[in-house]
Amino acid sequence: MKKRTVIVSFTIVTAAIAVLAAFLLGAFVYPYSIQRLTEVPEFDVLEYQFAREMEILSDYSGHRYTIDDPYIIADPYNMNPLCALIMFETETESEVDIVIAGDDEHSTFKYTHSAAYPRAEIPIIGMYAGRANHITLIVDGRAYEHIIRTEPLPVDFPDYALHYSSPGKMAPGVTLLTAIFESYSPFLDNYAHVRGFLSNKRYAHGTTTIMLKNGNMLSTGDEFKQIPYHKAFLIEYNWLGKIFRIYNVPNGVHHSIHETPNGDILAVSNNADMYNTGTREDVVIIIDRETGEVKKSYDYRTILDETREPYHHFHSGIVNAPIRDWMHANSSVYDPVHNAIITSSPTQSAVVSIDADAGSINWILGPHDGYSDGLREYLLTPIGDDFEWSWAQHDVRLLETDEPGFVDIVLFDNGQSRSFYKDTAVAAADNYSRAVVYRIDPAAMTVEQLRQFGKELGSDYYAAYLGNAQHLGDTILVNFGGLLKRDGIPSDDLMQSVMGGMVTNSHIVEVTQGGDVVFSVSVHENEYTQAAGTYHAMRMPLFSRESYKVGLGEMKGERIGSPYICPVPEDIEVPLIYMGRFSAEFSFIYREDDRLVIDGVLYNGGTTRLISKVYVVLRSGRGLHVYEANSGLNGRFFLSVDLSELPAGEYQITVIGATVEGNDALGKRSAGYFATDYKVTVLG
Repeated sequence: MKKRTVIVSFTIVTAAIAVLAAFLLGAFVYPYSIQRLTEVPEFDVLEYQFAREMEILSDYSGHRYTIDDPYIIADPYNMNPLCALIMFETETESEVDIVIAGDDEHSTFKYTHSAAYPRAEIPIIGMYAGRANHITLIVDGRAYEHIIRTEPLPVDFPDYALHYSSPGKMAPGVTLLTAIFESYSPFLDNYAHVRGFLSNKRYAHGTTTIMLKNGNMLSTGDEFKQIPYHKAFLIEYNWLGKIFRIYNVPNGVHHSIHETPNGDILAVSNNADMYNTGTREDVVIIIDRETGEVKKSYDYRTILDETREPYHHFHSGIVNAPIRDWMHANSSVYDPVHNAIITSSPTQSAVVSIDADAGSINWILGPHDGYSDGLREYLLTPIGDDFEWSWAQHDVRLLETDEPGFVDIVLFDNGQSRSFYKDTAVAAADNYSRAVVYRIDPAAMTVEQLRQFGKELGSDYYAAYLGNAQHLGDTILVNFGGLLKRDGIPSDDLMQSVMGGMVTNSHIVEVTQGGDVVFSVSVHENEYTQAAGTYHAMRMPLFSRESYKVGLGEMKGERIGSPYICPVPEDIEVPLIYMGRFSAEFSFIYREDDRLVIDGVLYNGGTTRLISKVYVVLRSGRGLHVYEANSGLNGRFFLSVDLSELPAGEYQITVIGATVEGNDALGKRSAGYFATDYKVTVLG
């Protein structure tokens, strides 16, 4: 009996030692079945688009097409379902007048494009959704009629309700609405009909979209650096969906982009290493148009006082948040007359002009409360009757003026609290938002209010956040972008909106200088979507022929600049066993040349929680490599890794996650480690 007991004990001890040895050697996380995993797919939108062009040309080559019987392809780049390309053979180069029939003369689009020899490529921009669109091509006085049928709008498209339109009094062009919260960004005609939109709901999301001097559009791309609106690159494109350039920006871009007189891009951004600086949205950058690199940056921590704390409603509600949003810079423009950069900070209720070379302050527009002695000398003094400060403003824009030496600006005054102090704050139900034009005299250090629109509309048009104002000469286009209401009563609860607990609506109004409304449209949710906020509204020309001169197969889009790359943590011990009830879903996971890109959601026990940290581990039989992902709200995390730095081999993708209970970033943590079903192969 004793002998049997000894043998059993020896067996147990031996097994325990073997298990311990296997554990210490990492046998429980060794990727034995790596061949069975799914290889991360390769995707490059520029390669995809060029391949698409070659497919179209190959299909076109099978028949001799004429203007009577042309080749027609709808949405050639799968970017804008309400566009098309008409192609046919030509004997000489000629001008083609294009007419897209509308419901009346004010919704009928007309423009001119060149038919190149020997193959004409005619862009059709601005069709209706869910209709048989009547297209007329006119060459040398002769008309050729064609019909292009389009699909209805997606069911999760917001609803646009037209309240009033007087097209004869409106500024020319179509109205582009940049959406928030991953919704479609469309442009509307004079009757609020959608006549074009970006089918990728992440493009042009939560950030200003502009038309460049060359006729191309410039928007943020679809790769997040941080939720809910920081993007990792910009795209330059036309409304056929052709992408000409991608500008990778390691700092990330949010809120506002602006083209300077020399063609460079001015953008509000972050420190490239914002996770170590501990602040966000307090840097303005200049992107070199030719190289895509950040050529200059302005860190407002060294310009303003980051300890100044006005009362506002931008706080995230996260206790001990690792990154402070003290400035929330939301627009920046270049003033060429004074060689100055003018930047809006809504959390400071300040518009600041700095010298573009030295970075020194020229003036500060905003209420005078709470400034340190070193900044008081830069505060503008208000003059004139009916003057009001702007509070938590958006979208400062420079206006042309005939008054030498003055600086005229227009901005959207959201009006949050209308007080520096909580005790005297104005409640949302009693508040208002407005577009306002200010005239600044830098020599005298004074500011005068020239005109405003919106105060008279009262709290029904109070936009707690979002919004902009575009001065169009005889009219002003005003976007009351973030209308929040709870049980029909205006609210300041921005975080509920951002977290999806409250619907954000918007209302866009065009008004004459005399105060007459000539266009009014509201944006509403429906049963398929709650995304009805509008970050930015812009009246723009429908068509610029300069943007459509590049022929199919002649030019592949280029990628310039430097992508953001996630850091390698200095000291982290990777668990030797998979543990915890953690898992992940990927919004996308792909390989772009030598870069691995992941957009995922971390789950703890099947639910999303506030993320403390996420690390992505690439594990092979020869070793492992760890990268710290960028974490955001609702369990969202983002990764960008340079695979060219890894040794050749197959790597299983595994994830270490840590979440906290409640909304305290330093609260009780729970951690987990798990393997995904993906691998990535690095060739030698």
